[in-house]
Parts: sequence; C-alpha cells; structure tokens
Amino acid sequence: MPTVQEYGALIKPSTHFASLDATIHAGASALWGLTMSVEIRNPQGLPVRKNRAVESSSEATLEAIDTATASLQSVITESAAPIANQSNSTFTFKIPPYRELKRRLWHMAPGLLAFGLHIESHADPITPTLRWIVVVACAVIALRIFHGFRHIQRQGEGTGASAVAGYALSVLLTVLLFPGHLEIGVAVLAILAFGDGSATLCGLTFRGPRLPWNRSKSWSGLMSFVVVGTFMTTWVYWGETHNPEAADPPISLGLALAIVAPAVLLAGVAESLRVRLNDNVRVGFVAAVAMSVMHFSLRF
Repeated sequence: MPTVQEYGALIKPSTHFASLDATIHAGASALWGLTMSVEIRNPQGLPVRKNRAVESSSEATLEAIDTATASLQSVITESAAPIANQSNSTFTFKIPPYRELKRRLWHMAPGLLAFGLHIESHADPITPTLRWIVVVACAVIALRIFHGFRHIQRQGEGTGASAVAGYALSVLLTVLLFPGHLEIGVAVLAILAFGDGSATLCGLTFRGPRLPWNRSKSWSGLMSFVVVGTFMTTWVYWGETHNPEAADPPISLGLALAIVAPAVLLAGVAESLRVRLNDNVRVGFVAAVAMSVMHFSLRF
C-alpha cells in the first residue's frame, strides 16, 4: 500500500488540476457570482519514492479528471447559453433619435387626410373634379416628402424615390380603379400611414424578441402594425361608408373590422419579410389587393 508521501507525489500540482481549478472558478463566477478556489498542494520536504503501481494509478486518476473536466465545461457552456441570450428575449425601452421621430411623423401625417372625408360630404362615385383633386393632392404631398427626404433619410439610404412612389401610387391607383368605393383607397392609406408607421416606431422604442424569419424585425413592431393598423383602418373605412351621399348603405363597425383585419395582418407580414423591395411598395400592394378582395367578398 502506498505511503502518505507517495500519495503526496500523486497529487503534485499539474496542468490537469489547474484546468479543473480554472473551470470551476469560471463556471461558479459566471452562474452564481461566487468565487471558488480549489487548491491542492504537495507536502514540501517529504521524500518521494518512485513506484510503478503508484504511477499507473496516477495515470488512471488523471484520465478520470480529464473526463470530469470536459463534462464540467460542457455543463457550464450549456447553462450559460440562456444567460448570454437573455438580452434577445426581453423588452427594453429606448427613445428613438429625433430624426427617426420626424421621419415617422412625415410617414403618418398623410393618413389624417382620410378623416377629412368623414366631415365633408362627397358624391359616390367621386366626380372627375374630386378625382383630379386627389391626384393633385397625392402629387403635391409626394413631391414635398421627396424634397424633404434628405433631412430624414437614414445613413446609407438611397434617394427615397421608391418609398415615396410606392406610398403615393398605392393609394392613388386604388382610388382611380374603384371611384365608387373610396373606402378601399382610404383604407390602404390608413394601413400605410398608421400600420407601417407605428411598426417602425414601436419596433425602435420597445426592442425585444426578433422574428424568426427576419432577425432585423421584432415582434413588438409586427404587433404594433396589426393592432394600431387594424384600429385606425377600421375607423377610417367604417366612417367612409357613412358618407351621406354614398351609393351603398353604411355598415356596422363589426363588419368593418372583419373586412379590415385580414388585410392589415397580410400587409404586416409583407412588411416583415426580408426582401430588397421597399416596404412601402410591398405594404401598399398587398394592402390594396387584400382590401379589394375582402371588400367585395364580404359586402356584396
């Protein structure tokens, strides 16, 4: 049987124990904020005699320690992974920069024009004069936004021609294609203005979990698009059906919600996709198609 001195020789400080000590120290500090120290010393001044049986036992012991160290490192890595990713699964609040707030204001402002139609009675279908007024108004607003785009554009962004054109043409073409159903056109305007506008604003303000199909977009942005877009678009669409000169009878708020909600949801998903096409073009096109289909499917 080995003597006490021989056992002292077995546990002489080595790289194996240093690795184990460092692993335990790092794991404990990272997970529990504790500090653990494993220190094994060789008795000093004791004579050590070489023994083959002892050396064989030492090798087996060190192999077992290597295996235990590897297992401990694996456990620490797996345990620390959720902590490292915790910041991606929690919501944080941050006020967007002034330039981005101004950009959102420009994006949402045209949507307020739809509420003016609730006050002013107009013929249905709209007269050629009103059509020209709509065309001119869209052109003036588009040119004004395009002219001021350089003051609100993001770093590395282009001229904004596609964004402005996608916004204006989506609304304008819907109005011209369905002059007897102006509620479709104003609904597309509301989806672009309030749905798309609130998605970016909320996504920048309440940063949180990212969408699995597009890591640059967040669930908070998509939820804001759907909730705010549905509320505002339903209000605009429902109010337009109550125009005193409307050719069709007014509808209930519940029917308006049933028509609008699917279109807003589809437009929100289109906005969240990772594609090169500008989101105003994507949202405007999907909103126009979806609103037209839902309008004629549920009302007639």
